[in-house]
Amino acid sequence: MSPKILAVIPTLDDDPTDTIKSLLRQTVKVSKIIVAVGSLKLYRKLISMYGDDVAEFVYVKPNFQDPLGKRVAFALNCALSKVRLSEYDYLIRVDADTILPSHFIEENLKVNADYVGKAGYAMLLKMDCFIKVFNGRFVEVAAEDSYIGLKLLSLGYSVKSWALPPFLKRKSGSHHSWRYYFTRGVEMYKLGYEPVHVIEVLRRDLRNVFTIVGYMLTIFSRTRRYDIAGWVFRAQLRRLIYGKTNFH
Repeated sequence: MSPKILAVIPTLDDDPTDTIKSLLRQTVKVSKIIVAVGSLKLYRKLISMYGDDVAEFVYVKPNFQDPLGKRVAFALNCALSKVRLSEYDYLIRVDADTILPSHFIEENLKVNADYVGKAGYAMLLKMDCFIKVFNGRFVEVAAEDSYIGLKLLSLGYSVKSWALPPFLKRKSGSHHSWRYYFTRGVEMYKLGYEPVHVIEVLRRDLRNVFTIVGYMLTIFSRTRRYDIAGWVFRAQLRRLIYGKTNFH
């Protein structure tokens, strides 16, 4: 028997049409698709295009005072509140600028992990795990996607990277402002990352200088860290000492 899969797509103003089509083309059928839309204009457009035939669309007014990750988590939770989660075996969260290969779900189910993913724009979660650990809700923090994977790892759950990766329609981070990178640094501190790991991100993108600034300023502000920070810090120290870690 095929597993029952719930798909949820958060979007502010990106048209999720290509993402929806990629979900409908999956070799393992998706049971239900919900789209949390942060733009009233886009919401009305999607309703007029699809009605309720393809997906359920939920308008969630965004609070732009909150960082992006927190807005996304809030929108996802509003969408998930419309569904009885226990009726599903898996939850797949996909961003609206992401396309899934037709065998994405099939191949990643074979991994048989509690969490399959490498970034928040496409994550596959066992629903019983999501309900047990997170009470069926995305944690409303700025680093909501990172927090999920790290929390599960800290509790001994199986966290693996994609067997078959998704396709991101635009270069990751290309549309983000310096504030995004600054907030990322704040969140890396709160998650428990040690300084060497944070400095390493500069090699990937010069805009990550704002990540380092955010991290350093947060150190001096004595901001309270998340509950998993101690575990993350120790895991990162092992990475530095032994050259490997069980981080995905």
